[in-house]
Order: sequence, then structure tokens, then C-alpha cells
Amino acid sequence: MPPDQPTAIGYIFPARQGERLQVEVTTQSIDTVALFIDLFEAPLDTAAAYKHVASADTGTTALTWDFRKDGHYILRIQPELLAEVSFVLRLTGDPSLANPVASAAKQHIGSVFGDARDGGGRKHEGIDIFAAHGTPVVAAADGTVGRVGDNRLGGKVVWLRPKGRDINLYYAHLDSQLVAPGQQVVIGDTLGLMGNTGNARTTPPHLHFGIYGIGGAVDPMPFVRPGKSVPPDISANVNRIGDTLRTVQPLLADASRHIPVRVEAATASGYRVVLPDDSRHVLKPRQLVALTDLRSMQLTKPRIVYAQPDTMAARITELESGQRTNVTAEYKDFLMVEQPLRGWILR
Repeated sequence: MPPDQPTAIGYIFPARQGERLQVEVTTQSIDTVALFIDLFEAPLDTAAAYKHVASADTGTTALTWDFRKDGHYILRIQPELLAEVSFVLRLTGDPSLANPVASAAKQHIGSVFGDARDGGGRKHEGIDIFAAHGTPVVAAADGTVGRVGDNRLGGKVVWLRPKGRDINLYYAHLDSQLVAPGQQVVIGDTLGLMGNTGNARTTPPHLHFGIYGIGGAVDPMPFVRPGKSVPPDISANVNRIGDTLRTVQPLLADASRHIPVRVEAATASGYRVVLPDDSRHVLKPRQLVALTDLRSMQLTKPRIVYAQPDTMAARITELESGQRTNVTAEYKDFLMVEQPLRGWILR
């Protein structure tokens, strides 16, 4: 981010309720530069305003957020004015709850949210985690034990209210319950032992794990899914960031293949580049070459050299008729020249 081009950069991505976003930004700058990191929810109505949901604390470059609804979100990063800074951004998606079954136990998820039950008469309102009989089922979050009891479908059950969250966790088909209503627990505390009580009497031992919010049952998988969403390593040459390169093929049907672009960022195996009209594209390294001379030309008439490919842009100088100059790129009705100064002339 150069100091003479104030800007903010936004990254849009989908997220599901229960996922935890981890934002890590590493900056590089000669001076101490403040970065402003904000998260917004994108509305379904594109004419509506974005809803601010979180910001990194002042002076920090990290942000953690648990998504409370499915949707698309935008992360905006903006430096303070007149600052020159580069940064590496890493977005990671994690589950926001811990495993509700003792992590050391051999286990697998055998049924997911929405599966048909009772011949299609109802849908599964949770996930089933299978393990050996008597395996500990544990608190997936710090919180307060709610009801501990029995019912026809779930058999022996335990309800847990996570601290600071508007959801309730439902543990069913337990062989035994080892907590009492109102008891405070922390992540990993044993709530009971796995069994097959209730309507699971004819199935192998498993935990039916459900999550209920204000609107009813929600899919527990994003809350507890195994593993982590790790971004891919960047294989593109990051030393090219900030350079001006040239395209080797047209980006549009009516466009030149020799367009100069400024490399703004690298992601995975590509570059995000800025065209002279400030539009942005993601290109592969093979689509770009160094900004070398395309050809030499001798002017047949005087030409004004503009700072941008626009006759309304600032004038840098004027070239005389008969003067030679080198063309390094093309854009619409303009040629980029390098002598005596870099700028743009009309074809």
C-alpha cells in the first residue's frame, strides 16, 4: 500500500453459523503503522448497507469472531493515511466448539443434520458420533448445565448452556449422567457416558449431539467439524508485489494484450493486479512478463505525455516531432513510453 494512494482492501467470503474466523495480519513498514481491521456482514439486498459485526482492538492486528448466522462476510483492512505498508493476511476457519466426545476415543460421525427419520416423517436435528459404550461425553464449551433428565427419543440427556452464547447444547442417548442442573463446567469436563438409551436401543452406542438457537435446531457440524480450514501456501513470487508488469494476452475481447498492470497482492499461485483504470483482476504468473521495450518509434508530430492514459490527466512533458521514444505497453488509445520520462501518449 503506497502512501500516495489511500485505499482500503476488502475480502469477501462465505461463512456458516458456528465457524470461528481467525484473522492474522503481519505488517512490514519502516514506520509504526496502524491498521484498521473490520468485519462486516453482507446483506441479501445489495442495495442495503453492510452491517458491522466486529473490529480488531486498536493497536492489534488479529481478530477472532464466531459466526452467528450463515451468510457472506467482508473483511476490510485499511491503513492510516499517508502510511506506506505491506502486509500478509491469513484467514483461518476453525470450529467454535470443542469435540463433545473425549478426543482420545476412537470415534466417527455416522449421521448428519437433516437426515430422514421415521420413514421421512421427521428430520435429524443433530449429528450422531459413534464410539465405544461408556466413552466420556464432555463439555464442548465453558458453561452451565441446564436440564438433566430422560425423554422418549433421547433417553438420558444433558443440556448445556455455553457461556456468553445464545445456544443450548443437547447430549442424548447417554448411558449415565454425571452432572447436576446448575453445575458450572469447563471445556473437557465429563458430562456423562455414551450409551444407546431412548430410541437408540437397537443401534450401536453413540452420542446424539444437537444445538438449538433462538430459531430452533441448527447444524452442529460447523461448530465441531474435525480439522481446520487452512489457506494454501503462496507459490507466486512475492517479490513482484509493487512491480509494474505487462500482460501477454488480452483480458477482454477488445483489449490489447500489452496492458501494464501493478501487482498489488499475491494469493496462492496468482497475483491480484491493478489496471490503469483502477479495475482489478487475478492473473497467473504465466500471463505476465517484465515491462521491457516493445518497440522504438519516431514521432511524426508533437505528442503530449500524460501521467495517466487519459487526456484529462496531468501533463508531464511534450515530445517534439522527430523525437524517438520506446513503447513499453499499450492501453486503449494510448501508448506507454519511457523516454524521457514514463508516461502516456495518444497513438
